[in-house]
Amino acid sequence: MKVQTAYIFALARALRECGVTLSSLGHTERPLDEDEFYRLCGEAAAHAQDATLALRFGSSLHVASHGILGCGLMSCSTLRQAAKFLVQHNPVRSARTHIRFTVDQREVALAVTPATEMVDPTNFLTEAFFAAAATAISEILGADPEGCRIEFSFEPQLPLDVYRQYLRMPVIFGQATNRLVGPRRLADAPLAAAQNVAAEIYVRQCGELLRMRHVTLSYASEVRRVLMSARGRIPSEYDVARELNVSGRTLRRRLLCEGHSFQDILNDVRNNLAKTYLGETSLNVAEV
Repeated sequence: MKVQTAYIFALARALRECGVTLSSLGHTERPLDEDEFYRLCGEAAAHAQDATLALRFGSSLHVASHGILGCGLMSCSTLRQAAKFLVQHNPVRSARTHIRFTVDQREVALAVTPATEMVDPTNFLTEAFFAAAATAISEILGADPEGCRIEFSFEPQLPLDVYRQYLRMPVIFGQATNRLVGPRRLADAPLAAAQNVAAEIYVRQCGELLRMRHVTLSYASEVRRVLMSARGRIPSEYDVARELNVSGRTLRRRLLCEGHSFQDILNDVRNNLAKTYLGETSLNVAEV
């Protein structure tokens, strides 16, 4: 899976808050491979020499920062559905990093097992993941979840109140694994999207777009991603170019090289959405 540029910008911003600027985190206009992202995180942690960097970075990743993934999460009807979507499409999920969601009689848990061959003495990626997960859960619930805790397998590098500040829930160290745990009742608590007749369709479409990005990456697919992520007013060509961190002229030229135009992609997105809503929902033509 490619790691999108919004994560890189957030990492650079968190690093600046620690008083450090890293040239390799400068202007970039393309998503990164997983290995490139891990390398940048390692460089950032080494240069910052600030144990709060991972927590700053993860907690700054609001749902909108995750692009299509974020839109899919916001369209889920329950936390159970959102967790499964996150496990399936998280950008750091790979053969080397395992993310699991489990439900038993009493609790639900989102667990992460980092790659054994990855040297991460600061536990940077683990802390960043759970800080981002805590932020996302609070946003889609509309409040900090009650009765939840985070368990880490390592020992703290910071005072406990600092972890509580960024993670907004109790933290326990020296546990068997790294996981976010909550009461079972949270799994099926209805979210705002539960009342949206098109929510299930939107989650499926987000999943399809994410799978497409895993196979191929092009400016046409990136434009489609931005248009699909809008969920409301359709962004203009200028807005899309700005989202992709390029000029309108550059975007037009690169789409032309791929045999596409912005208007063709826009028309295709609108047509596909309209057909899906007409065929799979009770919405009438005017509502579509």
